[in-house]
Amino acid sequence: MMLSPEHEEELRKLKELQALYAEHAAIKDQQIQQGGSPRPDSRDSASSDSMFLPGLYAPSGFDVLQILFQIQRRPNPTYPLGNIDSGVALVLCDSSRPHCPIVYCSEPFQRLTGYSQSEIIGKNCRFLQQPYNPNTFDYLGTAPTMKGIQNPKNDPNAMAKLTIRTALERGLESQVALINYRKNGEQFLNVLTTVPLKFTTMDGEEKDYIVGFQAQAPPMFRHRSA
Repeated sequence: MMLSPEHEEELRKLKELQALYAEHAAIKDQQIQQGGSPRPDSRDSASSDSMFLPGLYAPSGFDVLQILFQIQRRPNPTYPLGNIDSGVALVLCDSSRPHCPIVYCSEPFQRLTGYSQSEIIGKNCRFLQQPYNPNTFDYLGTAPTMKGIQNPKNDPNAMAKLTIRTALERGLESQVALINYRKNGEQFLNVLTTVPLKFTTMDGEEKDYIVGFQAQAPPMFRHRSA
């Protein structure tokens, strides 16, 4: 993914900041080796600095802020998302793995659906298209399509699913309304926006995700089925 000049400049400044932290840490290590001790200062404490403890504030292992930043700065968005804050219900799906499993879900997504993180991770989002059934839940969203369970006849989501699939095959964004179910069996209309995201992190790691933004449709929103 090509970065804008502004983003390149921001990444450059961040790398410079990381280099300063590393230099500062090396100086303190040298002081200790020479028999001295660095001045106690909470601002200099490694325990209070996420640069020294990467992942301290991201137990999921995903830099969600960076991903959201990439989403906001993507060129020529098909569906502008407006402002995004920490209250957004979203999932990250690994499109390089079979059945595109969810690898991260936000707490608002858990509240929206009623499912816990442990129940969500590893599933495909299609598990929301059926009411919760403990006898079939482990299969939904993880196994290939099961006739009569994941693709029922007269599926009201047929057109929406075709739209999503076609867009993702072409590397495009999509926005649809799906009839979904919370864990308690309550039906709701879910406005889903999918954005394929490919980028290289500062560590050189390739990322290939589908980011799904989800929200309950307002009452005036009309659902179109096949």
